[in-house]
Amino acid sequence: MRIFFSSKEAEGKIKRPVLALGNFDGVHLAHQKMFALTRDLAKKTKGTPGVYTFEPHPVKVLSPENSPPLITTPGQKIDEIKKCRIKALIIEPFSRNFAKLNPEEFFETILVKRLRTAGLVAGYDFTFGAKRSGTVETLEKLCDRFQIAYRILEATLLGDTLVSSTQIRNMIRSGEMEKAAGLLGRPFEIVGTVIRGLKIGRALHFPTANLLVENEILPLPGVYATRALLGFREIPSVTNIGYRPTFGGRRLTVETHLIRFRKQIYGRKLRVKFIRRIREEMSFPTPQDLARQIQKDVEAAKKIL
Repeated sequence: MRIFFSSKEAEGKIKRPVLALGNFDGVHLAHQKMFALTRDLAKKTKGTPGVYTFEPHPVKVLSPENSPPLITTPGQKIDEIKKCRIKALIIEPFSRNFAKLNPEEFFETILVKRLRTAGLVAGYDFTFGAKRSGTVETLEKLCDRFQIAYRILEATLLGDTLVSSTQIRNMIRSGEMEKAAGLLGRPFEIVGTVIRGLKIGRALHFPTANLLVENEILPLPGVYATRALLGFREIPSVTNIGYRPTFGGRRLTVETHLIRFRKQIYGRKLRVKFIRRIREEMSFPTPQDLARQIQKDVEAAKKIL
């Protein structure tokens, strides 16, 4: 997949681009269906399947106080889009000046003249242009005017649940990791760098990797059965998100105990997939009581994993 960090950089470099338009936070099941539509339309129009998205998320620029925490980091988003067999990714820098383009200006200047788009795919609730004044109906009219093929993806349901980034955020925040995984099409995953901690876990004979997390959203505090990825190696693990109440902690931490793994990995990147919540965070009378509970958590995680 070729990656372009602006439409100007991509100009003239993609043969007949067929572009999925959107923010694609989470790259969930509905986004994946949109990318399948994009590949199908590209095949029919002899074009190149691509994605056109923004960085940062427009809400972070226009209304930062209302900006939701993102499900994926920019790197995770790129990786997941690549898995969907997309050939070109355009990441447009979003700014207040860019946001002033009205729908017709954006469509004609960027999509028609600069990128020479052969096809477009959007979701049923897609909006674009200044003050989000452009709707799907606007997009359809402009595509007809410029003779550009298009597809609109209707709302995607999993059972009775709408597949959306908002729904997934709510599930992550409430610790419903299996439900979140259902809408994502994969387990929710965080990425972070292993840093030095207080070595409390080591003293309890359950050493943990303390993570400096890159993600904006974390699951509800508690203990989780997880799978940790160190490079290409996947390791069963137990992850605690919380404040270390037994030791009077006040700062939120993310600590992962890698089962049957004892190597030093300070400074390494660790990816952690959340499979199921085991229990809520608790305070214990003594460190020994905590150690006994951790042993039970490890056994519970082994059965889940």
